[in-house]
Amino acid sequence: MLFNNFCINILVNFIINNYHKNSRCLLIFTDGDFDYKGEIPTVRIKATNGSFNSYLIFNYHGCQSVIIYTSNVTALLIKFETEIRLKMERFNERKFLIVPQNPSEDFDKFFNLKQLYFISDLLLVLPTHNDTIFDLKTHKYVGVIDNNEPVLLDRWFSQNQSFLFGKNLYPNKLQNQLGRPLKMATFTYEPYSIIGKSVGEHHGSELMSAVQFALKYNMTPVPVINEKDYWGDIFPNWSGNGLLGNLVDDKADVGFSALYTWEFCYHFLELSKPLVRTGITCLVPAPKLSERWLTPLFSYSSYLWFCIILTLVIAIFVLSLVLFCYNHNKTLNLNYPLKRKTTYIHFLESAVTIVLKPVFQQSLTLRELPIEIASKLLMGLVLLLALFLTSSYGSGLATVMTIPTYENAINTVEDFANSGLDWGATQDAWIMSIQNAEEQRYVKIVSKFHPISEEELFQFSKSGKFGFSIERLPFEDYAIGDYIKEDVIDNFHLMKEDLYWEQCVIMLRKNSVLLPALDLFILKIFEAGLISHWQNEAVDLYMNPKVQRAVKFYRQGQEHTVVKLQWSHVKGPFALLLIGLCISFIIFILELTLKKKRNQFLFVI
Repeated sequence: MLFNNFCINILVNFIINNYHKNSRCLLIFTDGDFDYKGEIPTVRIKATNGSFNSYLIFNYHGCQSVIIYTSNVTALLIKFETEIRLKMERFNERKFLIVPQNPSEDFDKFFNLKQLYFISDLLLVLPTHNDTIFDLKTHKYVGVIDNNEPVLLDRWFSQNQSFLFGKNLYPNKLQNQLGRPLKMATFTYEPYSIIGKSVGEHHGSELMSAVQFALKYNMTPVPVINEKDYWGDIFPNWSGNGLLGNLVDDKADVGFSALYTWEFCYHFLELSKPLVRTGITCLVPAPKLSERWLTPLFSYSSYLWFCIILTLVIAIFVLSLVLFCYNHNKTLNLNYPLKRKTTYIHFLESAVTIVLKPVFQQSLTLRELPIEIASKLLMGLVLLLALFLTSSYGSGLATVMTIPTYENAINTVEDFANSGLDWGATQDAWIMSIQNAEEQRYVKIVSKFHPISEEELFQFSKSGKFGFSIERLPFEDYAIGDYIKEDVIDNFHLMKEDLYWEQCVIMLRKNSVLLPALDLFILKIFEAGLISHWQNEAVDLYMNPKVQRAVKFYRQGQEHTVVKLQWSHVKGPFALLLIGLCISFIIFILELTLKKKRNQFLFVI
């Protein structure tokens, strides 16, 4: 037994020093007397009955070489593979060296483990009937079936420390996987994934990326489609539904169809390098033409109206105060007879008339003009202000009546939040990136989102009172749901700002050994421009060109014709005139009534 352990130590040290020499460190699980002699840093963990203290492992040591030198390798491998899925540290390039210390352990059970299906680099050191000879085995991994079938790599003779075949003990099984299925969780979503009846009929930027990745490494792409729940969700108990559920339940190896860098997914899955940058924005109801009844008010902005009114009020107050002060100091000489009524209200009424007449392009009589220096200076400024106001108002009114103006236009995130507009899509995946945002505007936006069916979205598209989330892709392409049809697209317009932007990724099983190769492949096809090519091809073949153009060139293609002046253009000024006449008539009747009552009162006295 001692000699056997001595021989195993020699073999294991040889394998580590030759095949694990580039490792950052070694994770050594042992319940025996394994003596490692080398320069690679080690983290030794005592294993007892296939169990270990997981807190010793997950400290981001960066160890990818795992040495299992115990008497219950099956239980320990199961526990290790389970623990690395539950923790945040990644082991995508893990390489196993397993040395069983229990000759009676059932290795048929070991090679039937589900966990082996997701491990590529595995080497077992198994003693034969002769204690001086050891078989070096692995599992098949590649191929269409029987992926866990044991394979003899080599045989080592301890007497002369030689190998029978001299083969590579860690062959690269990922380079040529001999038709091993690559199960792809997806659903049809243009222009990312359009599933055809065969490999040659697949289209879409992400589906083609996954298919070409599979073909490069000689895998068989197999779509796993779940049209019902679309993206789906992942639950805390490691189950789920939809696309994400297929990944977390190991029903698929990779998943895609506009999956973003969602934080909660990183706890359960792997995220690849980004393929496409996408901006999430909204199709909102088109702004309506401003009501023509309010035409006279559109020459100035609301802020400018406020400034003008404030200026006139101040001018009236100052002029009335000047007139009042001059009158009471008996230094004010007016060129009209002085009346008995010299209260402040009297001078306030005079100031209102004097200031507002020039603004409304009315001339002042000599009886109304004050002659004192201070009043002249003030009136000069008022007349200058009136000149600018009347000329600018006229030109502004001409512009408003010539060029159509629109109200309630939603172009920015702030506009969208303040509008209170309800919006939605087929699933709440559209708001996963902002649902925990603390900014008040995003809180409002999330609260107005409604995940509803395509049939309901189609009905809402006809109402003109609902917003629809879409994706702004590179090269001015847009991912728009089929519920937006040609007959309603003219009733919407695209926001100028994105609500937020994200990176589209491919998701994989946590600690998937495919991730390093997939990341490298994505970088290469992105650099070559193939992802953009596949996206544009899918847009041209499968997406409605009229809807795309209507979104991209909103109102640019509409015909603007010169028309005669119509009642709708001038009804606002006529409305003001009518209101003024009505008010004047009412005041006239009140004056007559009050004068009649006053005369009756005087007659009685």
